[in-house]
Amino acid sequence: MKWQAMSREDVLKVLAVNIGCKVSGEGLRIAVISECLRAASYLCSAPVEGYGAWQAAASISLTSMVRRRLSSIWAELAEEGDTPHGVMTVLNSLGNVGDLAKVEGSRWLTSPARGVRAADNTAVVIGGGPSQSFPRSVQLISSGRVRLVDARSCEGWIDICDAHEWIGAPMEGLEAWSDRVLAAARGRLADAPGELNEISIYSTGRWAQLVTMPSAEGIFLSKCQTGPMHSYFIGSFFRGRLRKMASLDSQEARRLSFQLDIQAGCPMKVEARTSHGFTKLQLWRRLPREEEKTLLLGWQIPSPEGAHPGVTSHVLPTEMLPIVRSALDGLGVVLHQR
Repeated sequence: MKWQAMSREDVLKVLAVNIGCKVSGEGLRIAVISECLRAASYLCSAPVEGYGAWQAAASISLTSMVRRRLSSIWAELAEEGDTPHGVMTVLNSLGNVGDLAKVEGSRWLTSPARGVRAADNTAVVIGGGPSQSFPRSVQLISSGRVRLVDARSCEGWIDICDAHEWIGAPMEGLEAWSDRVLAAARGRLADAPGELNEISIYSTGRWAQLVTMPSAEGIFLSKCQTGPMHSYFIGSFFRGRLRKMASLDSQEARRLSFQLDIQAGCPMKVEARTSHGFTKLQLWRRLPREEEKTLLLGWQIPSPEGAHPGVTSHVLPTEMLPIVRSALDGLGVVLHQR
């Protein structure tokens, strides 16, 4: 047998062919890491000889296996911990998407396979293990974390759900949810402590420091500085002073802000630019957790030079746009597509 060295570019081409990936760069890198993590989870968890219970695999076992195999191609993967481009970050994102399920402690199991309806009679396959465990008749295209198949090939194999079912946002809709959360918060209002640091209130689509609004009166979504973090609450104000408050979870505050934008007549706007089968989005602030996972159907890219620190840019296969649109529509976000 004769061995022949391969260049890094040739190795990447072989990997892309083996996982059906049509993109290069960051999209290919995430696709390879994702598929390796799915395979590692499957191998570590599957019952011996085909029977018995599946055993959850520890994060350190999965990430170590992937680092050993891929750090020679992407040197940055040798770093341990939850680095921005590391294996652990991809593992957590697969958990957010639903490919893997996080169970007790930091242990993972392969999620059952299901499909999410995408554009042009296609579906995104969520879960099910590595692609090699799929039926041979299923032809897929991978791009980042996404594995896209013809929806017709899912018949008799997996169920396909609509985007809103997979997203998992509150079923009653944003307005009804907001009314319920605000009513509950009003019922919990209690006297505010004397000293709170750097109070800000949310008004007309932005956060403003309370000291700049001496005449603020009424009920406002608010936040204050607590060490390195912010604490969110519903505050009752009179003549620019906080009188009563009821705490809110940060995710509740994030979702509520979108309804307040609609009420103020300034809904968030997002521009989508489509070219060569991919769509680029630029977001000015973070979405709630349920809607934010739709952005994991693509990958984040560096924002333009000079952009505000809170701005994030994302690229996703155009087939994913209806899923992202469903998430944005539910938040009242205006999407302009070009």
